[in-house]
Amino acid sequence: MPGFSGDDRDYDDQGYDEDYEEPPATGRRQQKPPRKRRSKIRVLAPWIALLVIVVPIAVGGYYAYKLYQDKYHPADYAGDGFGTVQVEVKTGDSASTLAPRLLSLGVVESTRAFVNAAEKVTTGPGMEPGFYRLHEHMSAAAAYAILSNPANIVEVKAILPEGLRASQILAVLAKADPELTLSSYRQALTNPKLGLPAYAGGKAEGYLFPSEYLIQPNATALSVLQQMVTRYNQEAARANVTPAAAARVGLKNQAEVIVVASLLQAEGGKDSDFPKIAEVIYNRLARGMPLQLDSTVFYGLGKYGTRAKGPDLASTSPYNTYKYKGLPPGPIDSPGDAAIQAALHPAVGALLYFDTVNLKTGQTVFADTYQQIRQLEQQYSGG
Repeated sequence: MPGFSGDDRDYDDQGYDEDYEEPPATGRRQQKPPRKRRSKIRVLAPWIALLVIVVPIAVGGYYAYKLYQDKYHPADYAGDGFGTVQVEVKTGDSASTLAPRLLSLGVVESTRAFVNAAEKVTTGPGMEPGFYRLHEHMSAAAAYAILSNPANIVEVKAILPEGLRASQILAVLAKADPELTLSSYRQALTNPKLGLPAYAGGKAEGYLFPSEYLIQPNATALSVLQQMVTRYNQEAARANVTPAAAARVGLKNQAEVIVVASLLQAEGGKDSDFPKIAEVIYNRLARGMPLQLDSTVFYGLGKYGTRAKGPDLASTSPYNTYKYKGLPPGPIDSPGDAAIQAALHPAVGALLYFDTVNLKTGQTVFADTYQQIRQLEQQYSGG
């Protein structure tokens, strides 16, 4: 057919034309019927089928084997490792959530090894939040053994009793954790981000609440002091240190409440004496009498003592309550809850004098008049 280039003849299984008729004998060598050229697709078909079937099976088998190995025989270091790596276990962490961090820090060789190690331990407290010291290239079992023992939590404790000045507090903190220097604390003390209440006037004295604090390994000097100020704000709210509460005891504002509380903390030998000392202070303020407190004199002089003498009493510091009437310009230490409560809830009476007659026991005597207090002082002194 003109213009038709296809080939629609039938061929046998050997590729010969079934309708082909040999020409009459001519004495020449006879020709075989024309063979059809086999297509490349028909040639490659068996190999394609092989790839389609075999390769997925092989790949699937490999991944199945890898999954099996990863789960039951995961990569794992041997031994206790080397160096030091600090790791934080956060609240809510499990072995599966912590494992990727351990892997990225180079502690364990695979996450599965660590998860497996945790699953093998069926007793004990598990992992508690905190900071731990691990090592690089540890076996997963060794790493989990450290993390599941609360005794391994890295803790730096700073115990700050009531009545310390800010300068003393900073010294205690710097000694507790040598990584945070005294100079860094001094700088942080004036940081606007400290979180002081507005009535503190930007000064931290009196607002670093006394307690026991944990200094975390990643802490900064600022974050440690912020923790103490936050605690003060919480305790002040609990004690109801408000303008109205201050007014009820004849004070101008909350700042004066903390000033009085700091005086009680410095002068009182026992917590039970605080309300009576507060009574003396408020009665003296009401009568326009100087407070005459040795603790304020020594604070103004930047030194420590129990009995102010002639040269001390001549000080022109505004903290000299023998020379100047009224409250000193600010707190002289960090008062605790008992002192704050007593400043807001003083005893009620006519007391105007008190004296600590035994510094070892903190025994304090009280009186309405100067003659009475002198008699009590002589009685306890044996004079």
